Amino acid sequence: MEENKLVQGLLSFANKFANQRHIAAIRDGFITLIPYTIIASFWVLVNNLILSSTNGLLKSVPGIDKWNVLGGQVYNATLGILAILIAFTVGDKLAKSYGEAGLTGSVIGVVSFAVLLPASVALTDVKGDSVTAAGVLTQSLTSASGMFLAIVGSLVGVTLICKFNKMEKLKIKMPESVPPSIAKAFNILIPAFLTTAILGLVEVLVVLLLNTDVPTLIVKFFQAPLIGSFQSLGGILLYVFLNNLLWSFGLHGPFILGSIGEPILLTAIQQNMDALKAGDAMPNIVTKPFLDSFAWMGGGGMMICLVIAILIASKRADYRAITKVGLIPSLFNVSEPMMFGLPVVFNPLLCIPLVVTPIVTTTIAYFATAVGLVAKTSVLIPWVTPPIISGFLATNGDWRASVLQVLLIVIGVFIYLPFVLLTNKEKFIEE
Repeated sequence: MEENKLVQGLLSFANKFANQRHIAAIRDGFITLIPYTIIASFWVLVNNLILSSTNGLLKSVPGIDKWNVLGGQVYNATLGILAILIAFTVGDKLAKSYGEAGLTGSVIGVVSFAVLLPASVALTDVKGDSVTAAGVLTQSLTSASGMFLAIVGSLVGVTLICKFNKMEKLKIKMPESVPPSIAKAFNILIPAFLTTAILGLVEVLVVLLLNTDVPTLIVKFFQAPLIGSFQSLGGILLYVFLNNLLWSFGLHGPFILGSIGEPILLTAIQQNMDALKAGDAMPNIVTKPFLDSFAWMGGGGMMICLVIAILIASKRADYRAITKVGLIPSLFNVSEPMMFGLPVVFNPLLCIPLVVTPIVTTTIAYFATAVGLVAKTSVLIPWVTPPIISGFLATNGDWRASVLQVLLIVIGVFIYLPFVLLTNKEKFIEE
């Protein structure tokens, strides 16, 4: 009875956390942009794997590198303005959660982000001289590096305008003869004025009092520490552990923790992609495709390993029947048929390897990447990309990553096997 109360309490807390309006807005905002981030990553892969004049598959074709401009154009219009796009989508989702229809949330989300940007930026010309330009948006502000500010600005701005918009005294009453669309625009005028004034005042005070700007503060005190924590082995293992611990209770770990992890992991892959594009050393080991390729093969808990272990050693007819159904989904990293079909969740024997296996594989992949045995991930692949292929694509064509994936799957199978054998004895006892 007490155990059931504990489980229900965990379920209730997890659901409340995942559905909290601001957390949900971040998660759903990112989900909206997934197709565009994958498209941009595809062109980074094409530019470097095929069109590069130094090591591309078509390097012998005269002038082939000139076609890189196509991928560059798509990149600039997608990941290059990711911060603006996320301010738009997060603002839209949050405003709708407050009952605001139309484009109010989207527009104020982008406006709130832009209000917090510095009035002028330092640029370096082709001669190496530094100049200051006013009213300029650079990719250091509009790409993933500015994403945290975009999220914060959009959340704060939309929350403020939705609160102000509910105050009748702040609405400008128009005659009934005025068209509804125009009347609505005037209704939101004062709330929008107050919202932009508050956020603008914040930026101005930071500049005057602290001699810096809001984007710099966000990077220094929020973005950089978060990214740094995920780049440490302990930090990423904690994240992997919590994801799979939630799975063991029947809770979708990536869904619940994604609003925290996704911005960090996407920023990390963006930095790697920018470095690859510029020909510099990539700074980050841990990215979203790193986890997709080395920690989530087959889905949560490295489910592909359990599938193979059951096919090898299980004598239970029910397990083998369900595994045959779950085999194809697991090849595309969909673990739910196995998670809830066997089930793995709430199964004391299988929950242990469910949590342990991804920790082991992540640790091995981390060190293999750190010492240069495999390339760092630099391409954002679709999460449904099958194992072996995913490692090759995510590392911009490094075949060693695929070999590492095979090795990790073998290790994972050996971790699961003893527990699968124990389930055989469990079945004997039931009979």
